[in-house]
Amino acid sequence: MAIEGSKTYAMKEKQIKSTQPKSMPQERNSPKWDFKVVLWLIPILLLTYLSLSPITKFTFLSWDDNVYVFENPNLVKPYSEAISYFFQQHYFIGNYIPVTMLTYAFEYHQVALDPPFYHTFNLIIHLLNVALVFWFIYLLSNRKIIVAAFVALFFGIHPMHIESVAWVAELKDVLYSFFFLGGLICYYKYLEITTLSVPAVPTIESNNDVPHSSPRKKGIQLLAFTFLLFLISVLSKPAAVIFPLVLLLVDYYSHRKFTNQVWIEKIPFFIISVILGLITIKAQAADHLVHDYYPITQRFFFACHSFLNYLVHLFVPFDIAIYHPYPKLMDGHLPYLFYIAPIGLLVIGLGLFKSAKQTRLLIFGFLFFAINLLLVLQLLSVGDAISADRYTYLPYIGLLFILGMGFDWAINRFKSYKPVLIGIVTLITIGCSYVTYSHSLVWENDETIANDLLDKYPDDRLVLNNKGFNLFNLKRNEESLGYFIKAIELKPDYIMAYINLANSCMAIKKYDTAEKYIDRALKIKPDDPNLINIKGYILLQYQKFTESINLFQKSIQLKKDNPSAYLYLAECYYAIKDKENWIKTLNSGLEYAPDNFMLLNNKGYALMLNGQYTEAIYYLNKSIKINPNFPIAQQNLANCYRAINTQGTK
Repeated sequence: MAIEGSKTYAMKEKQIKSTQPKSMPQERNSPKWDFKVVLWLIPILLLTYLSLSPITKFTFLSWDDNVYVFENPNLVKPYSEAISYFFQQHYFIGNYIPVTMLTYAFEYHQVALDPPFYHTFNLIIHLLNVALVFWFIYLLSNRKIIVAAFVALFFGIHPMHIESVAWVAELKDVLYSFFFLGGLICYYKYLEITTLSVPAVPTIESNNDVPHSSPRKKGIQLLAFTFLLFLISVLSKPAAVIFPLVLLLVDYYSHRKFTNQVWIEKIPFFIISVILGLITIKAQAADHLVHDYYPITQRFFFACHSFLNYLVHLFVPFDIAIYHPYPKLMDGHLPYLFYIAPIGLLVIGLGLFKSAKQTRLLIFGFLFFAINLLLVLQLLSVGDAISADRYTYLPYIGLLFILGMGFDWAINRFKSYKPVLIGIVTLITIGCSYVTYSHSLVWENDETIANDLLDKYPDDRLVLNNKGFNLFNLKRNEESLGYFIKAIELKPDYIMAYINLANSCMAIKKYDTAEKYIDRALKIKPDDPNLINIKGYILLQYQKFTESINLFQKSIQLKKDNPSAYLYLAECYYAIKDKENWIKTLNSGLEYAPDNFMLLNNKGYALMLNGQYTEAIYYLNKSIKINPNFPIAQQNLANCYRAINTQGTK
C-alpha cells in the first residue's frame, strides 16, 4: 500500500452553502494551532533541551570560534558601524554572513566573551527550529500530529545535529535554518490561500459585503514575507541559495501545476541565489579554501560516497566528529567502497522513479535531502574535510518526513501491533537521546575535541597538528613538538604545521630549531607572509635588526593587512631608536587594522612618551575596550593619568 501525503489540490464542491460570506475561501483542512498540538510539542522541546544541555557550560574552541568571536575585534563596534562593516564584502573563513556576524555582535554587546551565553543562544535557536519543523511538517502532512511530532523529535535529538548546536562557530547553521524554515511555512500558507483553497460563490445575502483582505492580497503578502525570510537566511549562511529549488519541490508535492506563474514568482529568489552564490565563490577563493587536490573524477566518487554515508548515518550515527578527512589513496586509487557508491545511488534513483506512480512522498523526501546536500558534496573541494556532520542539519528533515509518514501509516494499518511499534520508536528515542547527551560532552573544550579526533584519526596530519596546537595552548610545548613533526612527516609541505612547530620552539627559546624548520618551509613557500614574519621575529631575537626590518617590510608588501608584521617592524625601529619610523609604522598598521588592540596600545604608549597624554588616553582606552584583559594597556593608561596628575600639582 502506498504512503501518500496530503492531496493538496482540493476538488471543487458542487454546492456551497448560501450562508458563506462573499469571496472568502473555504480552506481544505486549514491547520489551526490548538492546545493538543502544544501538548505534543512541549515534551519534544524538553527532551531536546535535556539531550543537549551539557553544551550550555562549555567554553570557546580554537576551531573557528576565534575568527568569529573571541579574536574578532569587529564585534566591539557600535551597532551602526557594525551594520555598515558586516554588510560590506568582508569575509570570515570564506563566508559572507552579515546577519550571523551582527548576531555575534549582539551577543558580544550583551555579555562580552562569556562562552555559556553563546552556547545557550545556539541551543535556544535550535529549540525554535524544532518548533518550526513541527509546524512545517504539520502543514505538509495535512495536520498529522504524529508525523509532525516524529520528525521534530528526531530532528531535535539526532546525534548528527550536535555539531550545529554545540559549536559556537556554527551559529550560522541554526540561524539560517530558522529563517529557511520560516520561509517554507510562509510559502505553504501562500499555497493554501492561492492554490489549495476552494473559491466561494457570492450569495444573495452577501450583497456588496467586501472582505477585509482578499485571498490574492494576503497571498502576495505571504509570498513577499517568504522572500524576506529567504533573504535573511541566505545572508546568515550561503547554503540557503538552494531555497528556490526547495520551493519548487514543495510545489511538486502539493500537486501544483507548473504554470508560468509558478516560474515567474521564483525569479526574484533565483536572482538572489545567483548573486549570493557568486559572492560566496569569491569569498572562498579569497580565503584560499578551494583546493584542487583531487581530479574531478575522484571528486565524483567522493560525492556519491558522501551522499550514501549521510544516508546511513541517519540510521546508524557512528564516528561523529568535528572533522572527517579525505580517504588515503592506495597506489593512486580510492578504497573500493567509493567505486561502488554510484551503483548504490543508481539503485535508489530507479526505486524512486518507480515509486512516482504510487506516491510523491519518496521523491519529495529524498530530493529535499539531496537538494540541501547538493552544495556540500565536495564536487568542488572546499576545505580539508570530505564531509561534516553539520551538513545534515536541514537535509535530514526530508528523510525523517518519509519515516514519519511511514510510522503513521503503519500504526493505522497494523493497529494490533501499535504498542509494539510505539515501543520500538520509544527505544530508538532513548538511544538517540543518550548518544546525543554523551557525545555532546566531547565539545567541552579544545582538549576534549583534540583527544576525540586523535582516537578516531591517529594518522591524519590535520588531527596531529590540532593536538599539537592544543598542547601549545596549554603551554605543554615540549609535548607538542612531536605531533607537529609527525604531521610534517606525513605531509612535508604542510605549512601550518611548520608555523605551529616554530611557535612552540620559540615559546621555549629554541630559536635555532625554529629557524631550521622555518627555513625549510620557506624553500617550499618563499612568499608566505606568515613564514617571513616568523623568520623576521627570530632574527629580531638575535638583534639582527636590519635583516628583520627587511623581512617585515617584505611581509607587508605581500600582505598589507598584516598586523603582526607592523607590530614587529615597529619594535625593530623602537629598538634602534628610530622614533620617526616607529610612529610611522604604527600609523600604517592602524590604517589596515584599526581595531588591533596591540597596535592601539603601542600607539598610545608612543604618544605617552611624547607627553601627549590626552591623545594617548584615547588610544589606550580603545585598546582596553577591545580587550579588557590586556594588562599592559591598563598599566600604560594608569601611567598617563599619573603623569597628568603630577603636572597638575606642579
